[in-house]
Amino acid sequence: MIRMAGNKAKLRLRRFLTVLVCICILVAAAYVTGEWYRRRDYRDRFGAMRGTLTHAEGAVERLHKGDLFQSVYLRSDRGITVSASLKVPAGEERRYPALVILEGLVTGRQVLDYLEDTNGIILLALDYPYGGKKKKLSALEFTGSLPRIHRAVLETVPSVMLGIDYLLSRDDVMPDRIILVGGSLGAIFVPAAMAADGRIAAGAILFGAGDIERLVRSDLDLPSLVAAPAGWACAVLTSSIEPLKYVADISPRPLFMMNGSADPRIPERCSRIIHETAQEPKTVVWLDAGHLDVRSREFHEIVIRELLEWLISRGLIESDQERDGTQQERDPGMITTVLKIR
Repeated sequence: MIRMAGNKAKLRLRRFLTVLVCICILVAAAYVTGEWYRRRDYRDRFGAMRGTLTHAEGAVERLHKGDLFQSVYLRSDRGITVSASLKVPAGEERRYPALVILEGLVTGRQVLDYLEDTNGIILLALDYPYGGKKKKLSALEFTGSLPRIHRAVLETVPSVMLGIDYLLSRDDVMPDRIILVGGSLGAIFVPAAMAADGRIAAGAILFGAGDIERLVRSDLDLPSLVAAPAGWACAVLTSSIEPLKYVADISPRPLFMMNGSADPRIPERCSRIIHETAQEPKTVVWLDAGHLDVRSREFHEIVIRELLEWLISRGLIESDQERDGTQQERDPGMITTVLKIR
């Protein structure tokens, strides 16, 4: 009887060890596969996903304060669809610089409703290719949305490229003055999009960061034993657009980066690492502020002002004096890191 009990105990132990070894092998295989996936360069895939712009449809929404607002819908032969809003200075028929804008997930193309003066610039704001729930997802809802989130992450850069295709098809756009501006969530996509598309003349990363794994871990209010694998999984999910993989390849095109020193959403280390990884010519602006939203007064008084001044200093847009026919001198030298305190 004792011998039979001992044999059963040994059998249970063997089964337990077998299951444990199998789990370890599966975890190790998942980790190795995930790390390989994280290191892939997706530029060629982004171009293949983009395909050719086959359909562009625009509908006039309204004329407001001298600017024409339009809804734009684009589609490629690879099935990528883009919903966007376009804002064009009305009046004089000429070519203008153009800003392609990626904002927060919820704001999307509605960001144009908060940008009053186009300053002689065409604005194209894109929605993200994601139709699922965007706010207050439960853990179960988030898990169920992962396939759609992953697809949206992959399709955002091709969507930007199709937006540029559309702008280049217009007679009122300066083809060598297309600038990509990403704010908050949109900032994460700027390096990958610029690395994949050499037609973008310059870029701006507003309240952005690098190292998505660390960024996610810092935002999760969970024990480290749970936050660590969750952060790693999110980094794998978004590895196709990890900013640190691409930001150095923006050079020699100019790059503007702005962050808030009191930003509760982005650890300062995640901001500084992307600043350091980016190559010249680059301009870094630190604000004594938090994560400024486009709806806030401070965003317009500080962020937009600084961005426009930088665009003018790089010769990418005209100042008011230049548009009125009065020339002003620009500094042709390299713009170095600066500190702005609000």
